[in-house]
Amino acid sequence: MGLLVFKMCTITDTGAYVMRLPVWVPTVRIRVTTAALVLAWLAVWRMPFTLGMSQESEVLAGSVLSIILAAALFLLFRHAFSCADRRLKLIVYPIGFLFSGFTLVGIQLEASASLADFSIVTVLEGSFSLLLFTIVYGAGLLLFFQSMQKLAQPKPTGEKESLVSRIFGSFFVVFTLMVLCWLPAWLSFWPGIFTLDSGTQLYTYLDWVHSTHHPLLHTLFLGYCIMLGVELTAEGSAAVGLAIYSVVQLTIMAGIVAYACSWLRRKAAPFVARIMVIVLFALFPSYAIWSFSALKDVLFGGLVLLFVMQLIDLWQDQEALLRSPLRIVWFIVIAILMMLMRNNGIYALVLFMPFAIVLAKGARIRITALIAGCAALYLLANGALIWATEATQPCKIEMLSIPLQQIARTLRDHPDELALDTENVLDTLYDINLTEIYAPQVADPLKWAADYDEVDDNLPQLISLWVRMGIRNPRAYLEAFLIQNLPYYLPGSEMVYKIDSSVIQIDLYYIKEHSFLPAMRAFYENYVNTLSVFGLPGVRLLSDTAFFVWLCIAGVGYALYLRQRQWLPGFVFLLGIWCTCLVGPVAITRYMLGFFYAIPVIFAAMLAHAKNVVPTQLMNQTQPVNDVAQNISQ
Repeated sequence: MGLLVFKMCTITDTGAYVMRLPVWVPTVRIRVTTAALVLAWLAVWRMPFTLGMSQESEVLAGSVLSIILAAALFLLFRHAFSCADRRLKLIVYPIGFLFSGFTLVGIQLEASASLADFSIVTVLEGSFSLLLFTIVYGAGLLLFFQSMQKLAQPKPTGEKESLVSRIFGSFFVVFTLMVLCWLPAWLSFWPGIFTLDSGTQLYTYLDWVHSTHHPLLHTLFLGYCIMLGVELTAEGSAAVGLAIYSVVQLTIMAGIVAYACSWLRRKAAPFVARIMVIVLFALFPSYAIWSFSALKDVLFGGLVLLFVMQLIDLWQDQEALLRSPLRIVWFIVIAILMMLMRNNGIYALVLFMPFAIVLAKGARIRITALIAGCAALYLLANGALIWATEATQPCKIEMLSIPLQQIARTLRDHPDELALDTENVLDTLYDINLTEIYAPQVADPLKWAADYDEVDDNLPQLISLWVRMGIRNPRAYLEAFLIQNLPYYLPGSEMVYKIDSSVIQIDLYYIKEHSFLPAMRAFYENYVNTLSVFGLPGVRLLSDTAFFVWLCIAGVGYALYLRQRQWLPGFVFLLGIWCTCLVGPVAITRYMLGFFYAIPVIFAAMLAHAKNVVPTQLMNQTQPVNDVAQNISQ
């Protein structure tokens, strides 16, 4: 800056320095404004094409809505281009590039069920849209990060916590509030929600023919609660048993949420942020519905939240935690329970291990030993359950969901590729043509139609066929993978299954339903069908898995920007769960419940008035270009 000031000074005949107004200041301002204006117009012009809108939507370019949108984008771009924080830009625009890629690929697949044909025109159009929406998402993230910074400004020293803040940071107050808010929802669906895998798990409990396909701990817990109700009632009511399970799970989930809110208070999260988390968990319909749904994913989601908080504590307070036997035991217990409730837990922990070693600067050996010890103790505990229940290993068909989808799609698009099956492995596994039962967004039809006994016996041949067919047909394989996982990376994408609020009946015990609050049940069922509340715009995003994945990725960027590594393990572990879900049979909300519970809590904690935030990062906001000349003159 000193060189700039020297060049902008001239010496008069008297030898005095005279400050002249820099000629480049209005030029920079004009360039920023012009660039923002042009890019805003281009974004609005390309939006119907990029987002796959109908041909009639192209008139958006001349509508009032498009003018408002262009004006908003203009202000956003001008603000982003005026930002002098180079570090911030180096973080938000790569993430924007990723989001732009998700959007373009996802919209293309959603519109035509296939990737665009490769040509010079499509490459140029795609590249232009990719870069354009990289700027859109990058500018939006820049504003989001700066808004987070402003909300996290340090509070005045010596300020005492208010009574209201202490009350709503109390475990018992929040626990009571959650129970009071969730109980009416349960009464409207009395005795609870019993669907999908719940029925299969109960059958295995009654027949005592267990399989490790479903988490054994949850199967035993569910079966015990339902049979307890049968034994306690004269008529042998399974409905009472389901009600017992619902109340117990609702209580556990309320306790987990209450612990999270008290944890936020200990982290010095702002009072407003804590209230928003409480309101979200207490009043948003999905959290109430999941609290009494007899699915293994609910307790797993709650335990993921607990484990993520433990990871944050471990990285934020390493020495204190690693020297406390009680805190180490608590960490291990939470980790083991989380992994016992769903197999994705151990898979995600294995994926997390390399990142833990990299992130655990200063305590790599101890943290690696702790996490590896959790995995080892889980294997021992799970082995004990397998021994006690005499459980058998399931067919490997579940892990073949994506490969079977890819083979079926290849045969649908290229029937001649069946000649690669020289060992007739497909004829051995199926008595039907795979293309007749191929469903792009769900692998269940292909799984259910296979001969499970033959799958294990012919697994090497099937894998060999999958590899050989994939080498010749990479595009079909990529399309099969991306289409099935659309709801995991494209916000707003429709799911095959949403939230199931029904009760399936089993042969031995009839579960009698009765709604004590039918009007409230109608409200919740409308939410289940539409994922919206009173038609309010944007509410659907709170039930969208891809939206929470995007928030998680954005959280990684924000933690890197603040140089606060304590948040990274939580986000990385959640992304590990996401990776395990990408190879599953279908993209549904319940597999990702850990995101819905953990992300709001982590973001609220990131607003804490942390002392280790770099002061220059907190105060580094956009400087208006038209004030540069005044600052230089001063």
